[in-house]
Amino acid sequence: MVCAGLVLLALAGVPRSRGPEKAVAQADLGARLAADPPVRPRPGTPIARLAIPRLGERWTVVEGVDAASIEDAPGHYPQTAVPGAVGNFAVAGHRVRGLFWDLDRLVPGDAVVVDYGRRTFTYTVTGARVVAPTAVEVLAPVPDRPDATATAASLTLTTCEPKWSDDQRLVVHATLEPGEVPTT
Repeated sequence: MVCAGLVLLALAGVPRSRGPEKAVAQADLGARLAADPPVRPRPGTPIARLAIPRLGERWTVVEGVDAASIEDAPGHYPQTAVPGAVGNFAVAGHRVRGLFWDLDRLVPGDAVVVDYGRRTFTYTVTGARVVAPTAVEVLAPVPDRPDATATAASLTLTTCEPKWSDDQRLVVHATLEPGEVPTT
């Protein structure tokens, strides 16, 4: 009985695969996504679509990164830029099936496509790395350079690392493709 109790305790802390439930929640969020982004979105409000062709995945992104907002969707860090704007558009997602499970498969050169209102922005992955959960400098307007002034549009995706743990964060950086004009 002691062994069974230890197994149950261990399993209580392990995230479960929730792919099908995430798909249903994403369909509902996608239906609620407005053609024009809200000016001051409330936490949990759908604001954009994010697609990663390499992964064959597409999600509706909500405003906010609190636990309730990112339960079923990636969430926009509110203090960061909006998609396509000069600065860093940063998005967090849980490392579960149906969300950012395979984010570690991205490599430099991969595309990340963001639909925001009536515009589409394509970012190109420049790199990925693992950082401590306290490394908030990855969210700066110029990632990793908190004192710098942004002059370009970038994208940062964050999730837990390794899978099944929240000990560290996997951070993927991307820049707006050349030729696309960032918004101000």
